[in-house]
Amino acid sequence: MASSAPTPAERAIAAAFYAPIGLGAQLVDNFPGTVNKARQQIVFARFIGKMAVDQGASELRRRLAPPTAGSESERQHVPEPDDGPGDAHDEAADEHTPEPVPGPAELALPDYDQLPASHIVSKLSGLTPNELDALEAYEMAHRHRRTVLGKILQLKAV
Repeated sequence: MASSAPTPAERAIAAAFYAPIGLGAQLVDNFPGTVNKARQQIVFARFIGKMAVDQGASELRRRLAPPTAGSESERQHVPEPDDGPGDAHDEAADEHTPEPVPGPAELALPDYDQLPASHIVSKLSGLTPNELDALEAYEMAHRHRRTVLGKILQLKAV
């Protein structure tokens, strides 16, 4: 009598032959659902990324904005009304005058105006606080690049 059970070699050959066919058929059946799921994940990732960038930009704008008239730091510097001419009023006026913006020749980085933001950011960590202040004033007065100003703010916080 002949046995009806396949030998291990026959099973291996059948698996090698039929497995790719079954996998291909399953892939064809699931392909539209897989594509839709991938599209949904891409849309979701873009949404989360946009939210993160918007939140970061908003926070940077908030940190770089001058204090508003109603802020507590501004209220502390408002002088009390005086009956006559006094030095308190003159000192308060001097506090609110903007500092002069340094010229490009006075900056710590030569050819600052020709450097891309990525090069400037990589060189900022080696500068002194006074040099960072000068670069910040110059950048705020001219190009106002968020990457440069953000890195300066980060280095000043340390």
